[in-house]
Amino acid sequence: MARGGVFGVMPGNSIQRNSLPSAYSDFIYAIIIEEYGLLGGFLIIFLYVMLFYRCVKLITRSPKAFGAMLVLGLGLIIVIQALANIAVAVHLVPVTGLTLPLMSMGGTSVLFTSIMVGMILSVSKYIEQLAINDDDDNNDVL
Repeated sequence: MARGGVFGVMPGNSIQRNSLPSAYSDFIYAIIIEEYGLLGGFLIIFLYVMLFYRCVKLITRSPKAFGAMLVLGLGLIIVIQALANIAVAVHLVPVTGLTLPLMSMGGTSVLFTSIMVGMILSVSKYIEQLAINDDDDNNDVL
């Protein structure tokens, strides 16, 4: 990660991917920082924080407790797994074997993360359709 600097060595120029164990799953964040620099690393963290922010927004707008709890649980699973992978990459914790959600190469991890994102989108669509139906009902009264 130290070799990446602020702007990185550009995509495909990483030399650590040849020496790191599980470079495309457990240590993908280290490769991202080496190739894209600190800006790329902060962008990844920012995207996960924005995902959690959107989940919290859905929780506050959800009219049903089940949808709110579902989004809370799935959002926390994705974000905590991402933070655990990042902590492994910067050597804060021992290697856990968790992949970086939506980024690492891994069959079942990608499959189940995609299912979780699909469930979050389903709750989002339900909330949006309720808002559209409420707007239509209010326009009918006028």
